[in-house]
Amino acid sequence: MEEKMTMVTQDEEISYEQRIEQCYAIFEKQGCTMDPSLLKKVKEALTYENQDLNTAMYMHMMFMSGMDYEEKGNKNGARYCALRMMQVRDAYLTPKKFPRYLDKIAYACSEKENAFIERYTSFLTDTYRYINQRLLLLTIVLVVIVFLLFAFLFKIEIIFSLINAAFIGFLNFYLQKKRLPDMFVKNQLQAIEEFVEADVLEFDRPIRYS
Repeated sequence: MEEKMTMVTQDEEISYEQRIEQCYAIFEKQGCTMDPSLLKKVKEALTYENQDLNTAMYMHMMFMSGMDYEEKGNKNGARYCALRMMQVRDAYLTPKKFPRYLDKIAYACSEKENAFIERYTSFLTDTYRYINQRLLLLTIVLVVIVFLLFAFLFKIEIIFSLINAAFIGFLNFYLQKKRLPDMFVKNQLQAIEEFVEADVLEFDRPIRYS
């Protein structure tokens, strides 16, 4: 009898990854919604400490949390999850940006995950276009100011002043254009994290700041 009880206990012991995948399988079967029973299991998985995460585990947990926020009408909470999923997905194209504490495995977002990300990040296209327009105007102003300084203050020949001013302006535009999108998303996350539950933030913290 004792031997039988031991075997049952061993069978019930599953890994952290298996727990998440079981939750995700139920989540998909329920049409990407969570009933109270599944939500409880997901919340329990969010609070596990010192567990290694791979990309699939992370993305599945954030997707389930985001869809739960969406169902409850918490658009900012859903947007937080979508932005974080977008950052990890896009980091595959820029290895230097990939989180250190996330095990990188071959992973591609499902259609539903991509659709969720798109719903809450599509505004970024217009935002980046506006930022680039403003940056271009500031760059033109910078080029004019630098040109005037070189040409009339430092008495450098007109052609060399123009070349130097254009080079400085182009370099500034390139560096700022490369840096500003990440800064904008970072500021967005900070602004809306108050709408995200503490367990989700704690789950995400090692990945977000690594």
